[in-house]
Amino acid sequence: MLAVEVPAPAAEEVRRELHRLGLVDPSRKMTKRDGRVLIPVKGPPPLEGSRHGGRVVDGGVLEARDRPRDPREVLAERLAAEGLPRDASPRRWERLGDVVVLRVPSIARERARDLGRVVGEVLHARTVVEDVSGVHGPFRTPDVRVLWGDGTETEHVEDGIRFRLDVAKIMFSSGNLAERTSLAARVRPSEVVVDLFAGIGYFAIPVAVRARPSRVYACEANPAAFAYLEANIRRNRASNVVPLRGDCRETAPAGVAEWVLMGHFDAPRYLDVAVRALRDEGRILVHGLFPREDVPGRAEAEVAAAARSAGADVLEARARVVKSYAPSIRHAVVELRARRGPKGLSGRGPSGPP
Repeated sequence: MLAVEVPAPAAEEVRRELHRLGLVDPSRKMTKRDGRVLIPVKGPPPLEGSRHGGRVVDGGVLEARDRPRDPREVLAERLAAEGLPRDASPRRWERLGDVVVLRVPSIARERARDLGRVVGEVLHARTVVEDVSGVHGPFRTPDVRVLWGDGTETEHVEDGIRFRLDVAKIMFSSGNLAERTSLAARVRPSEVVVDLFAGIGYFAIPVAVRARPSRVYACEANPAAFAYLEANIRRNRASNVVPLRGDCRETAPAGVAEWVLMGHFDAPRYLDVAVRALRDEGRILVHGLFPREDVPGRAEAEVAAAARSAGADVLEARARVVKSYAPSIRHAVVELRARRGPKGLSGRGPSGPP
């Protein structure tokens, strides 16, 4: 059986790296031998683990891991026992810490609270809330109601980063995990990052903790999100993050950044702020919603044109899909490699805040 062998102190960090790559074999247990740990893998990995003294070995026969039952099967059984039809089971849900967020199927509308109780008990959650109508307004505030349980504040751990938040006040998308982890792997310790829409620290804190850049400036206008941003900076000991409360047009520093993060769907309206934040040449990551057929080509062209209008000399534009947002809509990131021109230093572009 193929395994990655690493010194015991480095085992958890290497396991996380392999898990992000989808290479950990969940059917077998990690095993400790003579001060080293064998991590079962499904195939030969890239040897990033070698900096920890890791190597790929034949691990022999590793002990099988007991596979728990699929919670969907357990949920269907419990719902049937409660007199609810099988179709009442939610198709998907999102777990944030000990809170589960779900959409209630129309067939279960009259017994939504019973559904919430069963889901909470099966998934061992503290609270189950219904996503009533998505998020609204410039602060992307969730519209939720509690179906079962007694609190909406929770601590969500993602790739070792601890996020405190209230799911009734703050939007959190675990579907952006790959984008957050890949970004942290690309930023270098000597660089400066400006996050124009930091929220509770979705991107700023993982980058600060994993990449250890010189400085991360985190701008956030929502008072509720800003309070959690400050708390999460302390919780994760991310001392290189500088929280800046207020609209990024007023708070974002100018002429400092190698990376500018724009994790808000109104991001294109603030490209003048992003260009102004660049030290000279750097990368601007513009999140947005685009028709499926527009990614990558038209999305790249439109964002690049907007950046040029804001004073950037665009050297390269590449779009990538983060996830599906609706049947014909994609959440995508257009990554620009750009230089700040003379207009970008002083110009403010035609668009104000929403």
